[in-house]
Amino acid sequence: MGSWEKVAASQHGLLSRAQAFGVGLSRHQVNWLLARGSWIRELPSVYRAAAAPKSWQQPMIAACLWAKGCGAIFGRSAAAVWELDGYWRTRVELCGRSHLSPPAGVAFRQIKRLAPVDVVTRAGIRVTSVARTILDLSSLVSPRTLERTLDEALRKGLVTVQSIFRCIQRNGRRGREGIARLEALLAERRHQHAADSPLESDAAAVLRESGVQRPVKRYRVIEDDRFIAEVDLAWPKQKVAVQVHGSSFHRQPLTWENDQRIENELQLHGWFVVKITARMLRETPEESAALVARALSRRGRI
Repeated sequence: MGSWEKVAASQHGLLSRAQAFGVGLSRHQVNWLLARGSWIRELPSVYRAAAAPKSWQQPMIAACLWAKGCGAIFGRSAAAVWELDGYWRTRVELCGRSHLSPPAGVAFRQIKRLAPVDVVTRAGIRVTSVARTILDLSSLVSPRTLERTLDEALRKGLVTVQSIFRCIQRNGRRGREGIARLEALLAERRHQHAADSPLESDAAAVLRESGVQRPVKRYRVIEDDRFIAEVDLAWPKQKVAVQVHGSSFHRQPLTWENDQRIENELQLHGWFVVKITARMLRETPEESAALVARALSRRGRI
């Protein structure tokens, strides 16, 4: 394998014109490889070896090569690289401190700060860290999507609340739409577990948007020095719990039986359990929030 083939093999079949010159190819040789079809032009001065199979990483790596190390995949594209739910790998979003005029198919955003610690390489792609990605998403996606993404990243152990706070300190708050919302979500999670599923994140968001007082997520119920259950959302003072049931997981016979046992135990110890399904959150979120509010109100009078 020649020198340029080794470079391309390490980059999903891609290499830049500068890299080609760096391994000793002349301008004539580069043009000859293009003319005979051995290389295919992906972006200006970025080529793909014709024998290399296409992959989802290539458009993002090509964008980074085109930027000559001055940019990184960010935002929704970065979330897709980190395999966070709801983000598609077909989008190519690049950020950098210097102004660049991107070619077709690449969206570019100039940013003021991009510390070295906020850029990593994943799947061969120069991409913003998970903490920086979530910071950028705070001004790019809806509040509900931001909360789901944050909880998923925490749940998967890709990031910590503290690392995101440090990222905010490095990059500053000024001019960042949505930063206050992100900081509120982080403060809420500082002393709590992350939600165990996207449905739990959605349920918590629906309740917050409806003005219901904030619950404790994944609360461990202990009665008479005995562990009873971990509930999705809880208001321990009122002894009200919310259990969020997905349509597939909770229909499994063993799971369903365990749900009934847990809810019986909770009721025997004076807990009121509100059950919310995915369909209820999707079709009648106001009714779900009102039911929880009624339960809390009644419990407050006991």
